Amino acid sequence: MEFKHCDILLDSLDNGYIILDDNFIVTYWNKWLCINTQISQEQIMGKSLKEFYPDLNYTVLQRKIKTALSLKTPSFYDPNSNTKFISINRNKVTTSSLTLMQQQVIISPYLINEKKVIISIYDISELHETKLLIQQKNDKVTELNEALEADKEIINQNIMIMRTLANGVIIDVSMLFCDFFEYEKQNIIGKSASILKIDESSKCLYEELQNIIINKEPWSGELEIKTSSDKSKWVEARISPIFDEENNLIEFNTIYYDITNKKLLEELYITDALTKLYNRAYFDEILSSITKNQRKADINFALILTDIDHFKSINDNYGHQVGDEALKAVAQTLKKALRENDVIARWGGEEFVVMLKNVTVKEAQMIAEKLRSVVENEKINDLLTCTCSFGISMYIASEKIDDTFKRADDALYEAKRSGRNKVMTKL
Repeated sequence: MEFKHCDILLDSLDNGYIILDDNFIVTYWNKWLCINTQISQEQIMGKSLKEFYPDLNYTVLQRKIKTALSLKTPSFYDPNSNTKFISINRNKVTTSSLTLMQQQVIISPYLINEKKVIISIYDISELHETKLLIQQKNDKVTELNEALEADKEIINQNIMIMRTLANGVIIDVSMLFCDFFEYEKQNIIGKSASILKIDESSKCLYEELQNIIINKEPWSGELEIKTSSDKSKWVEARISPIFDEENNLIEFNTIYYDITNKKLLEELYITDALTKLYNRAYFDEILSSITKNQRKADINFALILTDIDHFKSINDNYGHQVGDEALKAVAQTLKKALRENDVIARWGGEEFVVMLKNVTVKEAQMIAEKLRSVVENEKINDLLTCTCSFGISMYIASEKIDDTFKRADDALYEAKRSGRNKVMTKL
């Protein structure tokens, strides 16, 4: 069997994996699918998926397979709807009315010459239930807000509220606030609101918040806050100033909504599962937003395409597991070496794309050279080192972004052709 070296690995994973060609003939069906569909490998392998799932939208599936094979990059089956790929009954007892498994399906090129892809099926039912639960809780919060004065005890138990004086000293918090942030009420009253530790990723929002508070205006936004035990939680905060009869600021009333699970869902849909970088779809969204707005401060950026040199030989010599480790290591090495406002994503296979904001050509070349050097000097699992080739292009205002990518791709090709482990620029 062509999968003799990795079928044990795929069979051990808690996800579904199918290998099929563009005629929908199944050549691999892992044990997770056997268990969840009650269809054995002997029954389905070598046969058409249509025999078992005639209702699947094969027009869409064939288009996705062709896209994955031609672009040599993974694609989602249908990430923007609740469409099921193949119907799988849920075998988990829950309080939800959800009877069919919610799935995230990714179609990736496998054996391009044989027109075969590997289809990964992830069970995201619990995340979907969480999303529904969050919506239910938000609806409940809305109802409780309307009854704020009528039932303070319900509010105390179900809404996170903090009241502070104008100088930030805490004068009251609700019971749910204490439970969520893991503080005893008697230990937090009289302390400064700064006792809530804002995560570094929310510092700029926190500074914006402080400026608005100084101007005595309401504020709302999302913050990542650490609990007293240093757990990271995401909240939506709504801060309202309270004035006396002479319009003097006397207090702030802050309501927090737990959006931690919402953030986890968002991260799932914008993150490449292997490297933990942004995925290609989200990077496209960022580029589209910048190029459509065409603000001068934003459009002065460079694109860098880079991929790992001789990556196939790593897989051939050390195995795909080491290859994956190399991908992850290079991804994190590149990310750590970039500036805070730069954006990096996995573009497909062993290729990455970087957007350097507000740079000149010379600065972009210096940064790319730094990236090249840090990758070259990074040891992976104390086993091997990698090098990368880099192609740079500058975005020209109002041009099609495909033209920018074409120049970067040409520059990358030139770097490869001239010996690899080089930085080339095409303006």
